[in-house]
Parts: sequence; structure tokens; C-alpha cells
Amino acid sequence: MDHANAQEKAYHHGDLRRAILDAAERRLTEIGTDAVTIRACARDAGVSPAAPIHHFGSLKGLLSALAARGFDRLVSRLDADLAANRHPGSTALVGAYVAFAVAAPRMFDLMWREDVLDKEDADLVRARRTALERLRGLSASQSADDTGRLRAIRTWSLAHGLATLLLHGRILTALGDPDCGLETTQDFVDLAYSPGFSDPPSSAP
Repeated sequence: MDHANAQEKAYHHGDLRRAILDAAERRLTEIGTDAVTIRACARDAGVSPAAPIHHFGSLKGLLSALAARGFDRLVSRLDADLAANRHPGSTALVGAYVAFAVAAPRMFDLMWREDVLDKEDADLVRARRTALERLRGLSASQSADDTGRLRAIRTWSLAHGLATLLLHGRILTALGDPDCGLETTQDFVDLAYSPGFSDPPSSAP
């Protein structure tokens, strides 16, 4: 029995799946999406290439599971902010969303990469639905009318737009100003958490 097969037998079913996913996340974080391959992740986890196929079906399945992990962590970040009572509603959403993106830029990018993900993957569908329901619930009013929908659109657009501009380095270059306390990426994260930043003007619905 070779080392890979021996290592594979040493894992419990759930542990093996987690080990492969952990290996994929390390590659994503340290190198990028292109470095996440079936063979490389199997090698890093110390198992045969058949193991990722057994647990995830394909590379697209593995990346989809990884993206689902990202959405779960985004929800956990939102929940942690709310539980700590540091920031209410839409402020927690925008701040946590931007902070998560800055802390895990390659994971954040993967979460929205429709070209490499299986949109019908059960774990990804579940994780996305949970995240989107949480985002809408935090940004909108309790009613399901157009006013609540517009607030949700406005708040999510603000969060995703600021996160994307920060990751691309655009907003810091164009609007960063040490005299205004906006000199670093962290300054913009702090701005996202600041009271009133995510609130619409009083005349807006």
C-alpha cells in the first residue's frame, strides 16, 4: 500500500473531505484560483487523486465547496458583529462585508466567479441563500415592500462596490487622503463601520 492510500484510510469520511478542502483553501489563499487543481490538492492532503473526485465530483465541485465555505464565513462574520452589539443593522453589514473581503480577497473573488463554480451545487446554493437572506434582512426593513427592497439594493451595492474598489486598489488611489484620515485600506474598512456611512440620506426611501 502506497503512502497516499495509507493516509487516505487513516481519515474518517468527514475528516478527509475537510482535509482536501483545507488544502484547496491554502492554495487559493497563497497562490490563487488557478493553483487549485485536483492533483495538487490531493498531493497536499496526502491522498490519491481519486479522493477529491469521490468527495467533490470534479474541480468545479471542489471550488464550489470552497466558495460555500466563504459564504458561511461571511455570515459568521456578520453574526459575530451583531452578537457583540458593536454595530447595528446595515452598518454591521457594510463593515463586515468590506472587512471580510479585505481579509480574504481571493476567497471573496472566488465566491462570485460564476465561470468556475457549479451554480447548482447543493452546498453552494444553501450557503449563498443563507448569506443573501442575511444581507437582505440586515439592510431592508421588515416589510417586503419596494422601500425595503430599495434599501437592500442600496446597502448591498455600497458594500460590494466599496469592497471591490478596495481590492482593485482604485478607491485608495483616487480618494485616499491622509488629511481626511483615509490613508490606508484599513482606514476605509473603519469608514465602512462608521455610524451613518451606510445610512441613506433622509430624503431617500
